Amino acid sequence: MFEIRPLEISDIPEVVKGWNQVLVYDRVSEDQFKRIVLDDPNYERDLNLVVVKDERIVGFVSAAARESILGRDGRGRLEEIYDGYIKGLYVLNDHSGSKIGEDLLNKVLKHLKSKGKRVVKIVEYTGRYFFPGIDVRYVNLLRLFDENGFKRVYKLHDVAIDLKDFKPTQYQKRAKRQVLGMGIKITTYKPEMLGLIREFVKKLNIKQWFPRGWENAFGKDGYTLIAIKGDKILGWAEYRSNRPISDFGPIGVLEEYRGRGIGTSLLLEATMRLKKHGASKVVAKWAATEFYLKSGWEIHREYIAYRKRI
Repeated sequence: MFEIRPLEISDIPEVVKGWNQVLVYDRVSEDQFKRIVLDDPNYERDLNLVVVKDERIVGFVSAAARESILGRDGRGRLEEIYDGYIKGLYVLNDHSGSKIGEDLLNKVLKHLKSKGKRVVKIVEYTGRYFFPGIDVRYVNLLRLFDENGFKRVYKLHDVAIDLKDFKPTQYQKRAKRQVLGMGIKITTYKPEMLGLIREFVKKLNIKQWFPRGWENAFGKDGYTLIAIKGDKILGWAEYRSNRPISDFGPIGVLEEYRGRGIGTSLLLEATMRLKKHGASKVVAKWAATEFYLKSGWEIHREYIAYRKRI
C-alpha cells in the first residue's frame, strides 16, 4: 500500500534526489526546486503531493490552479481562466509499471476540477516552471499521459547555437544593415529609459513576460537589450551570461515593426556579447523555433505538450 499526501519542506532532499534519478535531462538543486515549487505565487499545498511507500518517497507531482484571470503571479490571460497545469511529475523507475502515476494524476485532476478548471495542460505554464513540456526521451512519462486520456497537442523546442567558431551569417549581416539604415540602435537598456520601456510594454501587451511589479528589477543586471529609434523603443531582449552555457530570451518586437530585421539584430548582439563573455553555447528555451533557425541556431531539445478536458 502507499499513501499520497502533501509535500512537506522536510521531504525536499528526498524528492529532489528522486527527481534527479528519473528526470535526468532536467536535474535540479534543492534551491531551484524550492524556487519553482514553494516560491511560486500560485503554490497550493493540495496540488503538490508525494507518494510514500514503506517510508520511502516514490513519486511526486506539482500542479497549479491559477485563480482569477491574472493569478497571484500576475501572468494569467483571459483565455486561460479555466486552465490548470501540471508542472512536473515523476515516479521512481522501480515503480513505473504500478498505478502510482495514475493515482497521482487522478488526485490532482480531481482537485483542479474542484477549483473550476476544465482543461489541464502539461506543461505550458507561464509561471515558475521546470520545463515547457515533456521531453520526448522520457518514454515512461509519455506513456503515463498517453494512457490516461491526455492528448498530444503540439511539439515545442529549445534551440541552441555553438559559439566556439561563431561568426555572423549573411542573413544576420543583412538584418543589421537594414536596422542601421532605418536609424535604429541596438543598445543596453538604462534605468533612465523606464518611461520609454513602459510605453513599449503597454504596446507589446504580453502580460506573462511583464507581470505586476516588473519595473522593480527590470534591466538591473545589465543583460537587457533594446532596439530604439529616437525616443521610441521598438524591440527588447533578455540574456543571461553564464559559463559555459548561457541563456537567451525572451525577445519581443512591436507588431508593426516585425519582419524588418530588428529581432534578428537583437539576437545577434546578444550572441556576440555572450561569446565575448566566454560562453561556449547559448540556449533559448520554449522558443519560436523558425525565428532562430533562420539565424543558424539548431534544435537542442524537443518536448510534447499535452492537454486533457476534465
